[in-house]
Amino acid sequence: MDYHQAQDYIASLAPRGWRLGLDRMAEFARRVGLTGSLGDGEEPKYIHVAGTNGKGSVTAMVQSCLIEQGYRTGSFYSPYVVDPRERVQFNREMISEADLAAIATDLMPIGESLSETDFGGVTEFEFKTALGFEFWKRKQCEWVALEVGLGGRLDATNIIEPAASAIVSISFDHTHILGDTLGKIAYEKAGIIKPGKPVVVGEMPDEAFLEIEEVAKKMNAPLWKVGREVTWEATENGVRICTPGSTVEVKPSLFGEIQLHNAAVAYAALEMAGAIRDPGKLQEGFAHAYLPGRFQLMEYGGKRFLCDGAHNADSAKVLSHMLKEADFRPKVCITGMLTGHSPEDFYGNLRGLVNEFYVTPIDFHRSMNPKELHESLKAMGFRATNFHTVKAAIDAACQVEDTEDILICGSFYLVGEAMRLLQSR
Repeated sequence: MDYHQAQDYIASLAPRGWRLGLDRMAEFARRVGLTGSLGDGEEPKYIHVAGTNGKGSVTAMVQSCLIEQGYRTGSFYSPYVVDPRERVQFNREMISEADLAAIATDLMPIGESLSETDFGGVTEFEFKTALGFEFWKRKQCEWVALEVGLGGRLDATNIIEPAASAIVSISFDHTHILGDTLGKIAYEKAGIIKPGKPVVVGEMPDEAFLEIEEVAKKMNAPLWKVGREVTWEATENGVRICTPGSTVEVKPSLFGEIQLHNAAVAYAALEMAGAIRDPGKLQEGFAHAYLPGRFQLMEYGGKRFLCDGAHNADSAKVLSHMLKEADFRPKVCITGMLTGHSPEDFYGNLRGLVNEFYVTPIDFHRSMNPKELHESLKAMGFRATNFHTVKAAIDAACQVEDTEDILICGSFYLVGEAMRLLQSR
């Protein structure tokens, strides 16, 4: 298969589907020949990152710190924003089209063979995850920063034996899958904790933390909690982070006070994993971390477009604080939402910051009906206008007078489409 054929094949696989266990993913990995490459051998070692919000940021910081220390470093992100190859990286470089095509070609018959068994055919996400594992094996990676796709306990990434895990935050999202209480959601995230392997937990409500702490005790897993064993404080030069074993001051490149907290999680995870061999390089690691679609500014048509993947209530709350921090004053917000999210909980956090919403469909099977979202926004007292495409909304936003600032948020899929359009112009 060439690259485009490989992407078409992967897209043709069944969408993400959970089974009662990870037996199919484990069998797929065994047949691919990944035994010894999943944290159960000498290399690569893994730092596994879960959380409702912030897991991508922590993964990016961990990845960057590993690279700056000279490790051969793999990374896995979910979801991607602009290019699907963002998911699987080596030393900050996306997997090449040639490598993706070659590995997909090798994995395809193995995946197909499973469809003839009781395991059933692999899902799209399982295939992408196995492709990443095989890529890092071929690249002889020493470390991998591995972001969970969804939840943790039953996520396809959870077949590894990590050197350390991190659970960044817990809030309400994907409740139809993970559960309708913070405790239930925390239990699913805590599924990445492995016997005897250390875990770092970010700041979160007690209901969530107590559930995670209980799982860690049962697993005899050492646990550090941000705000307890790990502390942080903002400084003129960034953030000072203290753990039971060290103190460091770094300046994260990612914007917003929330990233100071995330830096504390990332640093503690690196320390607990035993991945710090050159502390002097950590400043560069945090300074060079990059994550697309998170409070990212792009200029077009005389306007500043701020693209952010915020899509649930807690991330909208963080976004509203960051808009105030940056003195970014958008009169217009281009937005769309996936089903399963609450418009009231999300957009309520943007009240007083946005004058009007431009509602667009999202090119994804779970896109919320734009008319339904439009009605919800109107019922909340917002001005809202429907557009048939993201491109039409961007063109209209460029004609708005008396403002340079345009916000784009509500879904990573929407933000990705908008960024591709803005980059191509």
